[in-house]
Amino acid sequence: MWLVVSNQRLTRGFYGKGENNMDIGIAKENGLKNSERRAILLPDEVKRLVEAGNQVFVEKGLGSGIYISDENYKGAGAKIVAEQKNIFNKSIVVKLKPPLPEEFKLLKNNILFSMLHAEQNPQYIQALKKTNSKAIAMELIRDNAGERPLQCSDMCGEQGMIMAFHLAEKSPSDCNVLVLGYGDVASGALRVAFSLGDNVKIVRKKEYRYIKGLLCDKDIVINGIQWPKEKRQKKEYLITRDMLSLLNNGAIILDLSVDFPNPIEVCRPSLPNTPVYIVDGVSCISIYGYPKLVPVSSSMRYSKQALPILLEIASTPLDELSKSIKDAIINPVDFCFHSDVKGVAFKNIVKNKKLDLSKT
Repeated sequence: MWLVVSNQRLTRGFYGKGENNMDIGIAKENGLKNSERRAILLPDEVKRLVEAGNQVFVEKGLGSGIYISDENYKGAGAKIVAEQKNIFNKSIVVKLKPPLPEEFKLLKNNILFSMLHAEQNPQYIQALKKTNSKAIAMELIRDNAGERPLQCSDMCGEQGMIMAFHLAEKSPSDCNVLVLGYGDVASGALRVAFSLGDNVKIVRKKEYRYIKGLLCDKDIVINGIQWPKEKRQKKEYLITRDMLSLLNNGAIILDLSVDFPNPIEVCRPSLPNTPVYIVDGVSCISIYGYPKLVPVSSSMRYSKQALPILLEIASTPLDELSKSIKDAIINPVDFCFHSDVKGVAFKNIVKNKKLDLSKT
């Protein structure tokens, strides 16, 4: 998700605290072969933004992929806009996925709010720098308990598990499932698997040494762990290609973490329109963006999650935002984001020098 906010509008003292009078543009998704149908904000949340005193501009056809008409947005108080340039020139521009290259060029002196994952996507940082823009990385926002307020992690596991069952050619109750990890991403898969009567084994770290034996007679292997950065760099694997022969015929590997490289040697990212690839007779799934498989449900969740953050940004000077949001601000000129071995992002502030963004 991306949010773009004019720097000018967010400087201290520009408007009185608590006053909402921002122009908010909501951009339509224009991803690969129209595979992205979601909308980041739905009419109910748009109405709340309008009621708070903001002007909301919706790109024509924003909700068409999830059966929401332009008339629904007009009824919520939004103005419908046909040209992208008249969305991206607003004080705040909201977009679920990162802007396309031609969309980046429409930004100028703005702040972008996104699931940026800058370490994997340095081109986004370069684009921000070229347009003199900043970013708020959505995945870096954490509440007081360290949880992400904007996420659909459990939907990743849920939808991945459903797809794996579809490919398995067995009743779920006849499938033997091996799960690496039991965090937020894996929890959705586990919920589906248990509800359908699977024989499930969850692998703990202390059991990694027994992985060959655990792979025997398995129909589905699920990766739900973040592989440490140093292991990815060294290309160290928990499950190597030669171990695939231990699995049952017609086995499935479901990669939910989509790190690359990751604990399973044969995994590589795939897209929703071509989700499955086969290695040595094993069907592998490793989709970027599992929640887009349920565009209606994930749009509903993201819309509700984004609303309070948008309301805060629209009513609060940048330097007075809550710590959880301020900690996620990226200035491409002097901030470099890295991931530690636990996958938690932290800032390395580079002062008084230009940052070579091609190495971030």
